[in-house]
Amino acid sequence: MGQKMLAIYEEIKKTEGLRGQMRLAMLTSIPSAKANEIPDSADVIAKFASAFKEITQKECPIK
Repeated sequence: MGQKMLAIYEEIKKTEGLRGQMRLAMLTSIPSAKANEIPDSADVIAKFASAFKEITQKECPIK
């Protein structure tokens, strides 16, 4: 559960650091500590991908 969300958190950490992770949590309403408890549904991953793009101005590498 939540493997894609955790992978997106790791990707954002590589480029944006802790500040990026905090923004991702704010935009998605799912903190990294809870990401592994929630199933990777298509709508949740789309929300994460959209937030990733907003933060980094790049497409999310994890689909």
